[in-house]
Amino acid sequence: MARTAPGGGRATIAAVLARGALGVRVALVTLVGLTACGRIGYDDRARDPDANGVAIDAAVDAVDGQPACPSGTVETCSGAAVCIEVAERGYAPWEAARDACQAVGRRLCAEAEWEEACTCASGLEEMIDDGGGSALAWEWVAEESGGVAHKRGWDSCLASSTHGITESYDFRCCADRW
Repeated sequence: MARTAPGGGRATIAAVLARGALGVRVALVTLVGLTACGRIGYDDRARDPDANGVAIDAAVDAVDGQPACPSGTVETCSGAAVCIEVAERGYAPWEAARDACQAVGRRLCAEAEWEEACTCASGLEEMIDDGGGSALAWEWVAEESGGVAHKRGWDSCLASSTHGITESYDFRCCADRW
């Protein structure tokens, strides 16, 4: 079966039925003619005009051989599946922060991802104590319930608090490597 790939390219999906070791039917699906890792917010068409409109992912991390983080991001920790933006993206209410991340194909970082990056990633700017004691030191994270969202930072990587989603705080986005 041929399908149109993102960007207008064509990919062929080949399905094969096989019997597993216990006699269970297993469907094997292979994409032929399409190379892309599916990372959020990453499209290499601009760097490879010969890709016929099919997004490819030629950038590979030299250390672990996995797809590299998108420009402006670093791994939350060496070998991690998640990348985090180096710099804060802005100062906004929680919903606007979430929407801004989604607009660029990313998402607000989960609390665990934010904390891992704060304690492990190198090169991050102003994750903690950036406002000298002001509210600007907090950063929104993804967790939200009933109009109350979590924020991280302030004066340490372990500092955590909640606040109404209508208040404005700094934020940065995360992207999946694979």
